[in-house]
Amino acid sequence: MVLIHVVGSYNLDLTVKVDRFPEDGETTFSNEVRTGHGGKGSNQAVSASRLSSKVKLYAAVGNDDVGRDAISFWESEGVDHGNVKVKKGRTGSAIIIVDKKGKNRIIVNRGSNLLLDPEDVDLSSSGKDDVLLTQMEVKESVVKKSLREFNGIRILNPAPSIISDMSLLEHVDILTPNEIEFKELTSTDDIQDGIDLILKKVRMALIITLGERGVIIATRHKRVIIDSVKVNPIDTTGAGDVFNAALAFAIEKGTTLEEAVGFANAVAGLSVTIEGALGPKLEEVKLFLDKLNIKMP
Repeated sequence: MVLIHVVGSYNLDLTVKVDRFPEDGETTFSNEVRTGHGGKGSNQAVSASRLSSKVKLYAAVGNDDVGRDAISFWESEGVDHGNVKVKKGRTGSAIIIVDKKGKNRIIVNRGSNLLLDPEDVDLSSSGKDDVLLTQMEVKESVVKKSLREFNGIRILNPAPSIISDMSLLEHVDILTPNEIEFKELTSTDDIQDGIDLILKKVRMALIITLGERGVIIATRHKRVIIDSVKVNPIDTTGAGDVFNAALAFAIEKGTTLEEAVGFANAVAGLSVTIEGALGPKLEEVKLFLDKLNIKMP
């Protein structure tokens, strides 16, 4: 059985909705406040599971009510949480401010995510057809070990783009930064120079998500731009996580990279029309793809 393995974070999200972001020193009023499940690892795991993938999550929560709620949530979403560690401390959290255009600003307190240690994650028995998704909201040493010992396709979503040892990219098959993360990783505003720099390190491909401007796929042999789908965004929170989950799902199904990115782009587009950081359910995706004349992987 082919699996998607997700190594990453869990956060309790506190989302605050405003008409506009406050200026420095300014107080503004909120229209709505809500809590929900978040964290890049959890978002990706749940979003992939909703697409029908078999998902194993490797993460850490605190020994508090928030951590216990997270485990119950994963059970309800069909995510295998047998490798989630319960640590002595507070579960991670995030404050998300969303304006009326659906744009967001996020502050994360990593909490127990920083207590996940390399020895807590063992991927040595992974299959060659399995897919790994990981990000940078846990320790870099955990990410590095996971990439090195995984036996299948390895996807790194470098969010946030705080990487002290760039040699870990040599163990990455597909790197998926957004435009801001790409510029931070390459220290250049010249997109072609940055692409050339990254492709000297990663094994297969660089995929840069550009929001409403689409997605760039770059390999050593080809550069392709995939247009975004036209939607009216309500909440862009988690769109990158949904994109990565859908990308892993499509790759696991054996599609070409361009087909996988086209599918992931559509699913992420649908996700921003729904409030919250989690991906849409499978039936919602199928209906949306029918309208776009895109086939399921």
